[in-house]
Amino acid sequence: MVVDDGATMGHAEAPRLPEIYISMRIVDTIDQAERAMLAAGGVYVRGRHLAQVVRDYSAPSWLQMPKGLPLIDTLGDARIRELMSAAAVWWKYDARSKDHKDALPPEWAAKTLRERGEWRFPVLEGISDMPVLRPDGTIHDVPGYDERSRTIYDPGDRVWPAIQHEPTHQDAVTALAELCEPFCDFPFIEPWDRSAAIAFLLSIVGRSAIAGPVPMFKSGSNTPGAGKGLIVDTVSIIATGRESSKMPPTHNDEETRKRLLPIAIAAPPVLTFDNVEGVFGSETLAMVLTTGTFTDRVLKESKNVEVPFRTVLAVTGNNIQLQGDLGRRIIPIDIDAKMEHPEDRTGYRHPNLKAYVAAERPRFVAAALTLLRAYVVAGMPAHGLPVKGSFEAWDRLVRGAIIWAGGADPARGVERLRDAGDIDLERLRALISAWRCIPEREATAVELLERAKMSADLRAAIDAYAAKGQPMDTTRLSTKLGHLCGRLCDGFRIQRGGTAHGGARKWVLDEL
Repeated sequence: MVVDDGATMGHAEAPRLPEIYISMRIVDTIDQAERAMLAAGGVYVRGRHLAQVVRDYSAPSWLQMPKGLPLIDTLGDARIRELMSAAAVWWKYDARSKDHKDALPPEWAAKTLRERGEWRFPVLEGISDMPVLRPDGTIHDVPGYDERSRTIYDPGDRVWPAIQHEPTHQDAVTALAELCEPFCDFPFIEPWDRSAAIAFLLSIVGRSAIAGPVPMFKSGSNTPGAGKGLIVDTVSIIATGRESSKMPPTHNDEETRKRLLPIAIAAPPVLTFDNVEGVFGSETLAMVLTTGTFTDRVLKESKNVEVPFRTVLAVTGNNIQLQGDLGRRIIPIDIDAKMEHPEDRTGYRHPNLKAYVAAERPRFVAAALTLLRAYVVAGMPAHGLPVKGSFEAWDRLVRGAIIWAGGADPARGVERLRDAGDIDLERLRALISAWRCIPEREATAVELLERAKMSADLRAAIDAYAAKGQPMDTTRLSTKLGHLCGRLCDGFRIQRGGTAHGGARKWVLDEL
């Protein structure tokens, strides 16, 4: 039997691994280990943690992840030690033989490297199987890690259409029309709802080029079975090749915080809060959406970790009511089939939409990248509308590209959201409306509660702010009025007034 050693077949000899001699100088040993692991590749930095890319991700029970989705996972000491062993040959001095012999990387070496806090390994923010749009608007289409976008491009066996380097405005118009085609069967309420679905898609495709946070997308309807979940999965299949990762909502903000940390680290391209009923909102979620980072204490460790939050978020549900400051961080995508049982609709152009977009994915991805690239080449001309606050970079690239190519403003649906979807705004509007109907424009919390005994509207407006299952009291009402202070609604706002007899705070309904 002939054993092929590679040389007889003309194969290059495997590169020789570096050798590390364990010494009493810890810094020298760890420096050598870091250099060896850097040369071997596969180790990255994520939120001041060492990390790697995994595909068989052990997701918690509350998180539904598509199989084979590449994600980022932090490295523990055992895995670091294994990678040290794979990257170099280790030697330790044997006093008995007065010579060096084979050794395993010491446990202290793995722990020391992990605790350094600063490394030469590349920072990783995402993994993509399609060409990557860089922050400067150029496209990274060579497989491997890209330092400018901090993204790994791993197309596997897929061959993507070439993207023009200098696409024109007409190319962008054609690309936008092509991106509208997968959504032709959805009963969008207005043209800008379709634009919002395309903005959702472009936000994922162009995420590496957006230096800042991205708004959340709400796919909603007034009737079950209208297709709100299908919109999200259609977008996700085009942008990632898989359906969206999904998790149920939680009404506990602390629980939401615990769940968002592993999401921030793993960096799935898109995550959906699926089938929300009633009120939806979270202080933590609102904060993450506008800061673009997530900071929390790591379980079983005594230190905080700060991670860039790059996942594009979505929420689906029927008649969702948004709570807190979440409403201004949302782009709505609303549909209305105008029938009692929308699932009975027929006459679809694409009866099996998921299979269709999966088969045509290269064409749609090329259209998305062409649209964004053409807009950059044109100098990203301003759309002339008020910029969506806290999301300036997203507004300039995604919203700007759609409007420039002739599409409806994807953010226009926010007006509808303000009218019917923001529960906090509705409560404030009801309070101001009821207050305007009583003589006193300046009153203490006690006086307002007394007046509410004679006004059913004022009583209902005040009780809307009561704690669940508890009647409203003067302390809670005064605190809530303080929180509402200065917020303008329908030309009125609540302001702090003078002090009543006994020191109680007066509150003023001020008309501008």
